[in-house]
Amino acid sequence: METTSESPWVFLYTLANRFEADVLSNVLEKEGVPFLVRSFVETAYDGLFVPQRGWGQILVPARHLPVARKLIASVLESLSSPSPYESLEDVDPSLWEQAQRCDPQDVCRRALVHWNPRECSYRIPFLAGSFRCLPKQRTIHAEPGLASSRVDFQTGLVLLHYLLEAQDVSPSGRWISEKDIPSGHQFFTGPHAFPLQRIVDLVGEAPKRFADAAATLGGVSAEAGDMAFDFLVLPRVPLRLIYWRGDDEFPPALKVRFDASVSTHLHGLDTIWALVNVFVHHFKAALK
Repeated sequence: METTSESPWVFLYTLANRFEADVLSNVLEKEGVPFLVRSFVETAYDGLFVPQRGWGQILVPARHLPVARKLIASVLESLSSPSPYESLEDVDPSLWEQAQRCDPQDVCRRALVHWNPRECSYRIPFLAGSFRCLPKQRTIHAEPGLASSRVDFQTGLVLLHYLLEAQDVSPSGRWISEKDIPSGHQFFTGPHAFPLQRIVDLVGEAPKRFADAAATLGGVSAEAGDMAFDFLVLPRVPLRLIYWRGDDEFPPALKVRFDASVSTHLHGLDTIWALVNVFVHHFKAALK
C-alpha cells in the first residue's frame, strides 16, 4: 500500500479479491500514482462489509483520478479470466517463507501429510495421487497417480494454504453448498462461479463417462441427484459432486458440495475457489 500526504482521497475501484488488489496496486505504483488500499477483510467487520462492498477499495488523490481510471481500465481488459496469475512463480513469496518456518511434525499432524527429512519435502495426497512440495526450493512436483501433471499458480496457492491453515479437525459429515460458506453467497458468483459446466459439456450424453472419471480420481459413490461421488481432494477436505442427467425440460447439471469444515482448513474464499478450479481441471483430464 502506497501512502502520501496528498488529499482528499477519492474512490477509484472496488476490489473483488486480494489478487486483483495486488495487480492493480502494482500498476499504479509503477506509473507513480499515489494510492491507498482499504481492505474490508482486515477489519473486525469483514463479515458485514465483504458481502456488501467487495473485498476492498482503491482510493487515489482527486487530481490523479482521470489517469488512474485509464490505467485501471487498460488492466481490467487483460483480466478477462477470474485470476490474473498462471505460473507457480507468481505465488506470494511470503507463503513459501511461512511454509519453511513451519514445524514439519506440526504440519503433518494438522494436515495429514508426509514429511521427507532427506529432501525437506511434503508429500500431499490429492485425489488418487499426490504432490511433492519443497518449500525451500519454492517448487511443487506432480507425482504418479494424478490425472494431470500440471502445477500452476492455483495449485500452488491451494497446497501452500492447506499446509499453513489445515487443522486437526475431522470432517463433520454435513454437506453444504458454496452459498452456505460465510460470505460465499456473494463471492461465488460472476467471475468466481465454479466452472462445472465444462465437465457437463465433456460428459455430454454419456453419463457413464462421469462415473468412470470419478472412479479414476478415487471417487466413492454417494446417494444424491441422479449420480454423485465423494472425493477426498485433500486429506482433510472432502468434496461431493452431484450430477443430474437432465430431461426435456431441464439440461444436465452439476453441483459441488463441501463438508461444513472446509473453512477450517482453507480460510480464504479465493483459496476454496481455486481448489474447485484445480479439481475441475483434474476431472476434465480424467474424462479425456
